[in-house]
Amino acid sequence: MRERRLPLLALVLLCLPIGFACDGAVDPPDGSAPGRDGAIDAAASDGAVPGDAAAPDGCVPMCEGLSCGDDGCGGSCGTCGDGLGCDAGRCLADCDPGCTRDCPQGCFDLGACADTGGALDLHGNVYTAGVVLAPSGSPDEALVHYRAEGEATWWQAPPSAALPDGRLATSLFSLRPDTAYEIRAEAGGAVACGSVRTRPVDPLHARTRTVYVDAAAAAGGDGSAGAPFRTVQEGVDAAGPGVDVVVRAGIYREEVRVRSGGEEGAFLRVVGEPGAVLDGTDPVSPTWTADGAGVWHTPWSGDPRYAGADDQRLYHFLSLAGLRSGTGDDGEPIDEGFIVDGGRLYVRSASDPSARTFHLPVRNTAIAVQADHVWIEGLEIRWYGEGGFAKGVDIDGADHVVVRGCHIHELPSPVWSRRGSNDVWVQDNHIHQSRIYTWPWAAVKGTDHENSAITQGGGRGFIASGNRIHDIFNGIYAGSFSNDRDPSIAFDVDVYANRMERIGDDALEPEGACVNHRYRGNVSDGVHNGLSLAPITFGPVFALRNRFTDYERSGFKLSNGSSGRVWLFHNTCWTDRPETNGLNVSNPITNMVFRNNIVRGTRYALEMTAEVSGNDLDHDNWYTPRGAPEIKWSNVRYDDVPAWCAATGLECAAVLGEPGLSDPAGGRWALGPESPNVDAAVRIYGINDEYAGAGPDLGYVELGSPEP
Repeated sequence: MRERRLPLLALVLLCLPIGFACDGAVDPPDGSAPGRDGAIDAAASDGAVPGDAAAPDGCVPMCEGLSCGDDGCGGSCGTCGDGLGCDAGRCLADCDPGCTRDCPQGCFDLGACADTGGALDLHGNVYTAGVVLAPSGSPDEALVHYRAEGEATWWQAPPSAALPDGRLATSLFSLRPDTAYEIRAEAGGAVACGSVRTRPVDPLHARTRTVYVDAAAAAGGDGSAGAPFRTVQEGVDAAGPGVDVVVRAGIYREEVRVRSGGEEGAFLRVVGEPGAVLDGTDPVSPTWTADGAGVWHTPWSGDPRYAGADDQRLYHFLSLAGLRSGTGDDGEPIDEGFIVDGGRLYVRSASDPSARTFHLPVRNTAIAVQADHVWIEGLEIRWYGEGGFAKGVDIDGADHVVVRGCHIHELPSPVWSRRGSNDVWVQDNHIHQSRIYTWPWAAVKGTDHENSAITQGGGRGFIASGNRIHDIFNGIYAGSFSNDRDPSIAFDVDVYANRMERIGDDALEPEGACVNHRYRGNVSDGVHNGLSLAPITFGPVFALRNRFTDYERSGFKLSNGSSGRVWLFHNTCWTDRPETNGLNVSNPITNMVFRNNIVRGTRYALEMTAEVSGNDLDHDNWYTPRGAPEIKWSNVRYDDVPAWCAATGLECAAVLGEPGLSDPAGGRWALGPESPNVDAAVRIYGINDEYAGAGPDLGYVELGSPEP
């Protein structure tokens, strides 16, 4: 047994801290939110690590971007594992000059990059970068190295994947923000050279002017502090590059369209003060007529697709007959809901609706962003949903958009990025609906209740980080199912440090081509599926150090003939629900690579009912407490993992037995000190380079590191 502390660089870059209670609890969706907007602690957005709070003597540890060494307050930023030494705050191996193959990470002595063929397409996000090589000839793999400008030696990237169009792609992790990197890609005997710069932690913004908005102001204001505009739209129309539109507390019943934005280094920002609310409803007091059997109606001229009563969502019945009988889609029973039919709004209510407060949207979308360099922060956005395709923030063909620290709730699609919107960052928001997790899955699937909290259907460089998402059907969606072989859709996506609870279907859902998608450090609890890959047609998709717990179907959903390369590294999947598989697969899939994962179910550890080939699984820990048969692969049952290995050659270096997590019943899924998964992970360049102890551990966090 040993005590150790994960190098903090891994915490900064893979599992950025997010502002939730340590017990993992999420507040009930009652329309309230902690503080101003329920957003993540703003401090989390700067890359600070747990423990960076001031010490009792007032000293603030300085460990941002450091893995080891002195924290400036008499403490340590972390210790390095065996074979690694602390060098200027990083855990590095001692380098031998002249090493060019199979070197310790960071020790590749390749000299200056000399371009001899091929073309690189590079895109930097904050802590990562995407690398795509159009090679000379037709090689099926590339060896990629990288180094920060000014460094002498190179680091090796994770393996590349071959795309159907002949290009080769991989991603770089654990990069420093706002830093220039050299890239070297070798394939087919030729070398391509390039450079890329990562994005800063905070987008650059030079404020030149402030205009003010106040719902209580008199009409005709000029936007000054003493004579503010009355509407947000007036403020936005009067703004431009470098202008902050400060929205004071109040309820703003309007739809806002941002037609002109900012410029590089000078956003147009819309910043809500505490209590600033965009509301899609108007106050109403309907006159209800009893219709019998718990049904009432009132005249209504609109077409709301989302409605609520007493701050809770109502089910949108598919027909008036279904409402009268209390029958939702697929014949499932639903106790309360609504429908508009023949100029009347019908409700099925457990009590007299005249004693209830109804939320009936008359507006479709809160904020439509149709210009570049726009920043939305600190607003509460609620109860939009008149007509189809209603949204909270609709990013439509706009680049360099930030949506940060907002509370977006009770509307169909809270944030949607589409039509080639590039470099969009959705960060530290609190997003939810209500009641949907209590409805039968079949009553929701395939209906207009099937919404995602964040949807990326646009261009390149999308980031979703630090968001708190709960009580909605899907968490974060990226890609396209209907146009699943277009690699320009949702290219270079980063989804990290998000927390999701009570998700009706999929917590994370990349779908389609998904070139260089990176899902890392996310946690979800209480879901149907954790990560859905159904299908991936190009890839590569990287799933790193995520945790999926208390799922009712599968930790990973692999389906619809997924054939693009997916790398699944260092994830923890755990469920204690009766008769639930750790991993459930019913359709043929290929090109999946599993390493260093922990997967635990109560039925099979893994059930694959379809015949499959072309997948690579090893060095994982598969476990079910029920005993034999533990595995079903290609529709053949195996009593245990060694029998599976003997028959298929898969998982011959697996870790066997109970995963040895610290306290799953108490919400702790880190490794216990006696776990067989400690120090047992296989080394993967660019993935687990820094660790504590004798080697990396399996699972989503290292022994001794804090859980998000």
